Amino acid sequence: MISYVLFDGKGSVKKGSRLDYPKPGKKDYLLIFLSRPNREEIDRIASDFKFDKRPIANFAKEFHSRRFITVPFQFVMRSVYIEDGKVDSTNLLFVLTNKCLIVASAKESRYYDELVTNLLEGFRKTKVRSIGHILCNFLQEDVDENYEVLGKIEEQIKSIEFKAAMFEKESRIKVDDIMYLKSQLYKLSRQFWATTRVISLIRMGVAQVGIDTESIRLLGDVHETFLHQIDVAAAQKEMLSDALTVYATGVNNRLAIISNNLNLIMKRLAAYGLILLIPTLISGIFGMNFSVIPFAQYEWGFFAVTGSTLALMASIFFYAKKNDWL
Repeated sequence: MISYVLFDGKGSVKKGSRLDYPKPGKKDYLLIFLSRPNREEIDRIASDFKFDKRPIANFAKEFHSRRFITVPFQFVMRSVYIEDGKVDSTNLLFVLTNKCLIVASAKESRYYDELVTNLLEGFRKTKVRSIGHILCNFLQEDVDENYEVLGKIEEQIKSIEFKAAMFEKESRIKVDDIMYLKSQLYKLSRQFWATTRVISLIRMGVAQVGIDTESIRLLGDVHETFLHQIDVAAAQKEMLSDALTVYATGVNNRLAIISNNLNLIMKRLAAYGLILLIPTLISGIFGMNFSVIPFAQYEWGFFAVTGSTLALMASIFFYAKKNDWL
């Protein structure tokens, strides 16, 4: 799928969605956006703008942001965004020439369709001064979305922290969730850092594209935003580590409570066992098969032995109660 936006020298904007895009004139600038480009689109654009098509044919397989040693300047950026309430990611390939910015996405997404539309509406009010101006605004729109992604992750971290704090009452935390979020933050940090390196190269003039002074300043703002987002991701990793510590403390407390309860139960069982031992022992002694049994010749013998047994059991019961065994 292809769409293009032509910014002419008079400040007007023209949008289209087919391969019949116009060639930019002397004072014109062209933005071409491709979603999952097919072979025909790649061959046509590579032929029209004379660039190596190998990066655009394979950029979807890249795992992080990187630049290619090509003329014109090409680089791939790992981008994250929120769609349908979920965090998603894709690779974006940029081909930068003096008159045209070509952006290819590895996935079809409503988010990037809206981004191009927002870019178009924004340039209806301001005049494009260089291809760097378009690049900066595209990157700024995209980098602002990173805050939405980080905000979504922070909500999940707060939910985990709340569950960790309530662990004593109900355990609903999965350690896999914590480790997954931590892994995502590490990936984001690496992606942001790799992108800042590419932006630094463009600011240094490695792209060999005429970028005006204001665009260089805007690229500096984008660069600083990425650095701030790296700090935010680092802070969120610390939050996750703290949540994991709270969870581990909760687990230890729960185990200590269980162990203490088990000790109490064993102590009660031992006390009850001691109480029941008395009648068992006495009845066993008087139940032995001998011709002479103490108190057997007296009518009150049975009642005396039984009363003594009950009195001894009662004394042991109250002793156990006094010492908090029962």
